[in-house]
Amino acid sequence: MYFNKISIITLTYKNWRILSKAIKSVASQLIEDKYQVEYLVVDDGTDDFDVEWVTSLLDNSGVNYRLIINENNLGTVQSFNNAIDLSNGEIIIPLSADDEFYDEYVVGDIIKEFTKTGSYIISGLRVPVLNNKMLKPCPDNNKINLFYHPNKLLKYLLINENIISGASTYYHREVFNIVGPFDKSYRLLEDYPFYIKALSQGINISLYQRKVIKYGTLGISAKGGGNSILKQDFSKLYEKILARPELTFLEKRRIVFFKVMSGREKWMNSWRYPEQFISLVYRNIFLTISNCFSCYKRLN
Repeated sequence: MYFNKISIITLTYKNWRILSKAIKSVASQLIEDKYQVEYLVVDDGTDDFDVEWVTSLLDNSGVNYRLIINENNLGTVQSFNNAIDLSNGEIIIPLSADDEFYDEYVVGDIIKEFTKTGSYIISGLRVPVLNNKMLKPCPDNNKINLFYHPNKLLKYLLINENIISGASTYYHREVFNIVGPFDKSYRLLEDYPFYIKALSQGINISLYQRKVIKYGTLGISAKGGGNSILKQDFSKLYEKILARPELTFLEKRRIVFFKVMSGREKWMNSWRYPEQFISLVYRNIFLTISNCFSCYKRLN
Protein backbone atom coordinates (compact mmCIF):
# COMPACT_ATOMS: atom_id res chain seq x y z
CA MET A 1 0.00 0.00 0.00
CA TYR A 2 1.72 3.15 -1.24
CA PHE A 3 0.96 6.69 -0.14
CA ASN A 4 2.82 9.93 0.44
CA LYS A 5 0.12 12.43 1.43
CA ILE A 6 -1.13 12.77 5.00
CA SER A 7 -4.08 14.86 6.18
CA ILE A 8 -4.47 15.77 9.85
CA ILE A 9 -7.97 17.11 10.59
CA THR A 10 -9.20 19.02 13.62
CA LEU A 11 -12.91 19.80 13.89
CA THR A 12 -14.07 22.60 16.16
CA TYR A 13 -17.42 23.85 17.37
CA LYS A 14 -17.55 26.35 20.21
CA ASN A 15 -14.18 25.08 21.47
CA TRP A 16 -11.75 27.03 19.27
CA ARG A 17 -10.26 28.71 22.36
CA ILE A 18 -8.43 25.50 23.28
CA LEU A 19 -6.92 24.95 19.82
CA SER A 20 -3.40 26.03 20.73
CA LYS A 21 -2.55 22.67 22.32
CA ALA A 22 -3.60 20.67 19.24
CA ILE A 23 -1.81 23.06 16.87
CA LYS A 24 1.43 22.91 18.87
CA SER A 25 1.15 19.13 18.90
CA VAL A 26 0.84 18.98 15.11
CA ALA A 27 3.75 21.39 14.69
CA SER A 28 5.96 19.24 16.94
CA GLN A 29 5.62 16.09 14.83
CA LEU A 30 8.82 14.72 13.31
CA ILE A 31 7.87 13.29 9.91
CA GLU A 32 10.08 12.24 7.02
CA ASP A 33 10.36 14.85 4.25
CA LYS A 34 9.11 12.40 1.62
CA TYR A 35 5.59 12.74 3.06
CA GLN A 36 3.40 15.72 2.23
CA VAL A 37 1.49 16.69 5.35
CA GLU A 38 -1.44 19.10 5.46
CA TYR A 39 -3.37 20.27 8.50
CA LEU A 40 -7.06 21.13 8.14
CA VAL A 41 -8.80 23.05 10.91
CA VAL A 42 -12.55 23.05 10.29
CA ASP A 43 -14.95 25.12 12.37
CA ASP A 44 -18.58 24.06 12.20
CA GLY A 45 -20.31 27.44 12.23
CA THR A 46 -19.34 28.80 15.66
CA ASP A 47 -20.91 32.27 16.03
CA ASP A 48 -17.91 33.90 17.70
CA PHE A 49 -15.11 32.01 15.93
CA ASP A 50 -12.03 34.25 16.05
CA VAL A 51 -10.55 33.83 12.57
CA GLU A 52 -7.71 36.28 13.20
CA TRP A 53 -6.55 34.60 16.41
CA VAL A 54 -6.72 31.06 15.03
CA THR A 55 -4.97 32.14 11.83
CA SER A 56 -2.17 33.71 13.86
CA LEU A 57 -1.71 30.45 15.79
CA LEU A 58 -1.52 28.48 12.56
CA ASP A 59 0.80 30.99 10.86
CA ASN A 60 3.19 30.90 13.80
CA SER A 61 3.16 27.09 13.92
CA GLY A 62 4.92 26.70 10.59
CA VAL A 63 2.60 23.88 9.47
CA ASN A 64 1.05 23.61 6.01
CA TYR A 65 -2.56 24.38 6.90
CA ARG A 66 -5.99 25.21 5.60
CA LEU A 67 -8.61 26.92 7.73
CA ILE A 68 -12.16 26.02 6.69
CA ILE A 69 -15.20 27.69 8.21
CA ASN A 70 -18.68 26.26 7.68
CA GLU A 71 -21.27 29.00 7.22
CA ASN A 72 -23.85 26.93 9.11
CA ASN A 73 -23.59 24.28 11.80
CA LEU A 74 -23.64 20.95 9.97
CA GLY A 75 -22.88 18.58 12.83
CA THR A 76 -19.79 16.43 13.34
CA VAL A 77 -20.72 13.78 10.76
CA GLN A 78 -21.25 16.08 7.79
CA SER A 79 -18.42 18.40 8.80
CA PHE A 80 -15.98 15.47 8.96
CA ASN A 81 -17.22 14.08 5.63
CA ASN A 82 -16.73 17.47 4.00
CA ALA A 83 -13.25 17.82 5.49
CA ILE A 84 -12.24 14.42 4.12
CA ASP A 85 -13.59 15.39 0.68
CA LEU A 86 -11.58 18.63 0.76
CA SER A 87 -8.40 16.97 1.98
CA ASN A 88 -5.66 15.52 -0.22
CA GLY A 89 -4.18 12.85 2.02
CA GLU A 90 -4.33 9.14 1.43
CA ILE A 91 -4.10 8.74 5.22
CA ILE A 92 -6.65 10.65 7.36
CA ILE A 93 -5.58 11.42 10.93
CA PRO A 94 -8.19 13.14 13.13
CA LEU A 95 -7.04 15.16 16.14
CA SER A 96 -9.68 16.67 18.42
CA ALA A 97 -9.29 20.28 19.53
CA ASP A 98 -8.75 19.29 23.18
CA ASP A 99 -6.36 16.41 22.42
CA GLU A 100 -2.67 16.23 21.60
CA PHE A 101 -0.43 13.57 20.13
CA TYR A 102 1.27 11.51 22.82
CA ASP A 103 4.74 12.48 21.59
CA GLU A 104 6.47 13.95 18.53
CA TYR A 105 6.82 10.57 16.76
CA VAL A 106 3.15 9.56 16.70
CA VAL A 107 2.23 10.61 13.15
CA GLY A 108 5.43 9.10 11.75
CA ASP A 109 4.72 5.86 13.60
CA ILE A 110 1.11 5.78 12.35
CA ILE A 111 2.42 6.12 8.78
CA LYS A 112 4.81 3.20 9.38
CA GLU A 113 1.98 1.10 10.83
CA PHE A 114 -0.21 1.65 7.75
CA THR A 115 2.74 0.74 5.55
CA LYS A 116 3.56 -2.40 7.54
CA THR A 117 0.03 -3.76 7.99
CA GLY A 118 -1.73 -2.59 4.82
CA SER A 119 -4.76 -1.86 7.01
CA TYR A 120 -7.65 0.38 6.02
CA ILE A 121 -8.43 1.37 9.63
CA ILE A 122 -5.98 1.55 12.53
CA SER A 123 -6.93 2.40 16.11
CA GLY A 124 -4.32 3.33 18.72
CA LEU A 125 -4.30 3.61 22.51
CA ARG A 126 -5.64 6.83 23.97
CA VAL A 127 -4.54 8.09 27.37
CA PRO A 128 -7.29 10.04 29.19
CA VAL A 129 -6.07 13.14 31.01
CA LEU A 130 -8.01 14.39 34.02
CA ASN A 131 -6.82 17.32 36.13
CA ASN A 132 -3.43 17.14 34.38
CA LYS A 133 -3.05 13.50 35.44
CA MET A 134 -2.71 10.72 32.86
CA LEU A 135 -4.96 7.73 33.50
CA LYS A 136 -4.79 4.13 32.22
CA PRO A 137 -4.70 3.76 28.43
CA CYS A 138 -7.86 2.70 26.59
CA PRO A 139 -9.01 0.21 25.49
CA ASP A 140 -8.39 -1.92 28.57
CA ASN A 141 -6.04 -4.90 28.36
CA ASN A 142 -8.93 -7.36 28.67
CA LYS A 143 -10.52 -5.94 25.48
CA ILE A 144 -7.40 -5.87 23.31
CA ASN A 145 -7.78 -9.52 22.24
CA LEU A 146 -11.09 -8.68 20.53
CA PHE A 147 -9.22 -6.83 17.77
CA TYR A 148 -7.63 -10.10 16.65
CA HIS A 149 -11.08 -11.66 16.13
CA PRO A 150 -13.16 -9.31 13.92
CA ASN A 151 -16.39 -11.26 14.35
CA LYS A 152 -16.07 -11.15 18.14
CA LEU A 153 -15.23 -7.44 17.97
CA LEU A 154 -18.34 -6.77 15.88
CA LYS A 155 -20.51 -8.77 18.28
CA TYR A 156 -19.08 -6.86 21.23
CA LEU A 157 -19.82 -3.51 19.57
CA LEU A 158 -23.37 -4.58 18.79
CA ILE A 159 -24.27 -5.97 22.20
CA ASN A 160 -22.09 -4.11 24.68
CA GLU A 161 -20.36 -0.83 23.85
CA ASN A 162 -17.99 0.93 21.50
CA ILE A 163 -14.40 0.40 22.64
CA ILE A 164 -12.91 2.01 19.52
CA SER A 165 -12.33 5.71 20.05
CA GLY A 166 -12.83 7.96 17.04
CA ALA A 167 -10.29 10.32 18.60
CA SER A 168 -7.50 7.77 18.16
CA THR A 169 -8.57 5.94 15.01
CA TYR A 170 -7.08 6.59 11.57
CA TYR A 171 -8.18 5.82 8.04
CA HIS A 172 -6.81 5.03 4.62
CA ARG A 173 -8.90 7.07 2.16
CA GLU A 174 -9.79 3.96 0.18
CA VAL A 175 -11.93 2.68 3.07
CA PHE A 176 -14.47 5.43 2.36
CA ASN A 177 -14.76 4.19 -1.23
CA ILE A 178 -15.45 0.68 0.07
CA VAL A 179 -17.67 1.37 3.09
CA GLY A 180 -18.97 4.80 2.10
CA PRO A 181 -18.70 8.05 4.11
CA PHE A 182 -19.78 8.49 7.70
CA ASP A 183 -23.54 7.95 7.87
CA LYS A 184 -25.30 11.30 7.34
CA SER A 185 -28.46 10.06 9.04
CA TYR A 186 -26.58 10.81 12.27
CA ARG A 187 -25.53 14.30 13.29
CA LEU A 188 -22.83 13.83 15.94
CA LEU A 189 -22.18 10.08 16.05
CA GLU A 190 -19.77 9.36 13.21
CA ASP A 191 -17.48 6.63 14.54
CA TYR A 192 -19.63 3.93 16.20
CA PRO A 193 -22.00 3.30 13.22
CA PHE A 194 -19.03 3.41 10.81
CA TYR A 195 -17.08 0.75 12.71
CA ILE A 196 -20.12 -1.54 12.78
CA LYS A 197 -20.64 -1.06 9.04
CA ALA A 198 -16.95 -1.61 8.22
CA LEU A 199 -16.71 -4.80 10.29
CA SER A 200 -19.99 -6.04 8.81
CA GLN A 201 -18.47 -5.63 5.33
CA GLY A 202 -15.34 -7.56 6.25
CA ILE A 203 -13.04 -4.57 6.83
CA ASN A 204 -10.85 -5.33 9.85
CA ILE A 205 -9.93 -2.67 12.39
CA SER A 206 -6.32 -3.10 13.46
CA LEU A 207 -5.18 -2.19 16.95
CA TYR A 208 -1.86 -0.38 17.14
CA GLN A 209 -0.68 -1.04 20.69
CA ARG A 210 0.99 2.32 21.07
CA LYS A 211 -0.11 5.38 23.03
CA VAL A 212 -1.11 7.85 20.33
CA ILE A 213 -2.99 10.68 22.04
CA LYS A 214 -3.46 12.38 25.35
CA TYR A 215 -7.22 12.46 25.41
CA GLY A 216 -8.98 15.56 26.74
CA THR A 217 -12.18 15.24 28.74
CA LEU A 218 -13.99 18.27 27.31
CA GLY A 219 -15.43 16.71 24.15
CA ILE A 220 -19.06 15.74 23.51
CA SER A 221 -18.46 12.00 23.82
CA ALA A 222 -16.19 12.41 26.84
CA LYS A 223 -18.91 14.24 28.74
CA GLY A 224 -21.30 11.33 28.51
CA GLY A 225 -24.92 11.24 27.45
CA GLY A 226 -26.00 14.77 28.34
CA ASN A 227 -26.23 15.99 24.76
CA SER A 228 -29.79 15.56 23.45
CA ILE A 229 -28.70 15.29 19.79
CA LEU A 230 -26.18 12.61 20.71
CA LYS A 231 -28.91 10.74 22.60
CA GLN A 232 -31.08 10.82 19.48
CA ASP A 233 -28.18 9.47 17.43
CA PHE A 234 -27.68 6.60 19.85
CA SER A 235 -31.42 5.80 19.85
CA LYS A 236 -31.32 5.60 16.07
CA LEU A 237 -28.25 3.35 16.20
CA TYR A 238 -29.86 0.98 18.72
CA GLU A 239 -32.95 0.68 16.50
CA LYS A 240 -30.72 -0.39 13.61
CA ILE A 241 -28.79 -2.83 15.79
CA LEU A 242 -32.00 -4.42 17.11
CA ALA A 243 -33.14 -5.00 13.52
CA ARG A 244 -30.08 -7.14 12.72
CA PRO A 245 -31.20 -10.73 12.08
CA GLU A 246 -28.06 -12.41 13.46
CA LEU A 247 -28.76 -11.28 17.03
CA THR A 248 -30.56 -13.75 19.29
CA PHE A 249 -33.68 -13.04 21.33
CA LEU A 250 -31.67 -12.83 24.57
CA GLU A 251 -29.03 -10.59 23.00
CA LYS A 252 -31.71 -8.15 21.89
CA ARG A 253 -33.22 -8.18 25.38
CA ARG A 254 -29.80 -7.32 26.78
CA ILE A 255 -29.45 -4.38 24.38
CA VAL A 256 -32.91 -3.05 25.25
CA PHE A 257 -32.34 -3.38 28.99
CA PHE A 258 -28.79 -2.05 29.25
CA LYS A 259 -28.60 0.42 26.35
CA VAL A 260 -32.11 1.64 25.60
CA MET A 261 -33.74 1.83 29.02
CA SER A 262 -33.01 4.58 31.52
CA GLY A 263 -32.04 3.71 35.10
CA ARG A 264 -35.60 4.23 36.28
CA GLU A 265 -36.99 2.10 33.47
CA LYS A 266 -34.64 -0.73 34.41
CA TRP A 267 -36.09 -0.87 37.92
CA MET A 268 -39.69 -0.56 36.70
CA ASN A 269 -39.19 -3.37 34.16
CA SER A 270 -37.08 -5.67 36.32
CA TRP A 271 -39.93 -8.22 36.47
CA ARG A 272 -40.10 -8.31 32.66
CA TYR A 273 -36.34 -8.72 32.27
CA PRO A 274 -35.39 -10.83 35.32
CA GLU A 275 -32.25 -12.34 33.77
CA GLN A 276 -30.95 -8.88 32.83
CA PHE A 277 -31.87 -7.38 36.19
CA ILE A 278 -29.95 -10.14 38.02
CA SER A 279 -26.97 -9.44 35.74
CA LEU A 280 -27.22 -5.74 36.64
CA VAL A 281 -27.29 -6.49 40.37
CA TYR A 282 -24.25 -8.78 40.12
CA ARG A 283 -22.42 -6.15 38.05
CA ASN A 284 -23.06 -3.46 40.66
CA ILE A 285 -21.91 -5.75 43.46
CA PHE A 286 -18.72 -6.57 41.54
CA LEU A 287 -18.02 -2.87 40.86
CA THR A 288 -18.57 -1.98 44.51
CA ILE A 289 -16.16 -4.70 45.69
CA SER A 290 -13.59 -3.66 43.05
CA ASN A 291 -13.81 0.00 44.08
CA CYS A 292 -13.45 -0.87 47.76
CA PHE A 293 -10.42 -3.05 46.98
CA SER A 294 -8.84 -0.24 44.92
CA CYS A 295 -9.39 2.25 47.75
CA TYR A 296 -7.86 -0.22 50.22
CA LYS A 297 -4.76 -0.65 48.04
CA ARG A 298 -4.32 3.12 47.71
CA LEU A 299 -4.60 3.62 51.48
CA ASN A 300 -2.12 0.85 52.22
